[in-house]
Amino acid sequence: MGDKKVRKKKQTTQPQQEVVETKKSPEAKSRKTAIPIAPRRVSFFQGFRTIWKKEMKGLFYSPIAYVVLGGFILLTSWFFFETFWLRNQASVRSLFSNLPKMFLIFTPLITMRMWAEERASGTQDQLFSLPVSLTTLTLGKLAACLTLILVALLFTLPYPIIAETYGNLDWGPVWGGYIAAFLLGGAYISLGLFISALTRTQIEAAFITIFVGGLLYFLGEPMVTGQITDPAWYAFFTKIGMGARFNSIARGVLDIRDLLYYLSITTFFVVINVSVLRHRKWL
Repeated sequence: MGDKKVRKKKQTTQPQQEVVETKKSPEAKSRKTAIPIAPRRVSFFQGFRTIWKKEMKGLFYSPIAYVVLGGFILLTSWFFFETFWLRNQASVRSLFSNLPKMFLIFTPLITMRMWAEERASGTQDQLFSLPVSLTTLTLGKLAACLTLILVALLFTLPYPIIAETYGNLDWGPVWGGYIAAFLLGGAYISLGLFISALTRTQIEAAFITIFVGGLLYFLGEPMVTGQITDPAWYAFFTKIGMGARFNSIARGVLDIRDLLYYLSITTFFVVINVSVLRHRKWL
């Protein structure tokens, strides 16, 4: 009889325990799902690499990169071989002297979609919600565009090698010209990114970038400076003109002040680009 009583007690207590457990389990689940999980902020390098990869895929999954590379190779080939075959000169001076004009055409095609497309498609808010800073976003896009410029410049390396084979080429000014061309591309790209952040459409961003970039380029050209009689204004326009500074580099005169000028232009437009994005983020 004692064993039967114990068994009955066990049978009666077990369902009660099960009922208690089933009542607690939904509450426990609701407590777990109610806890918000804040996004973990990634390091600068991780965020920078993620944005760079995203933008590189966007460039090379679209025809923009191939149009830019194809057009750049075609024009640089013409400028080099026109001097090489028609003028019988083994020189790359004509190539470097025309780089600012080519960048003026091709860099707006690269940068026009960077912010304008994000804004038009509604993905800008998703970018702002990422656990990275606005500076990281801007620098990641800048690096992706500069990577495409670097690839384009690498395709021109056979030209000085050919010039070295058939003539006496001084490689010092050549490497200086490549460094200056890369920095010039960075200045144009930072300008294009800033204008793309201000506009809603890619076409609008491209045309405004060409206009402003052309203005900065031609301010130091003889067609403008030749009309100035005041020496102070002449020196001012010569110093702020992108073309005048690069022309001296194309002639083989590498001045550290010219390189710092392009770095300053790039830094300036990156800073105001971040300021525009910060203002828009909190609107």
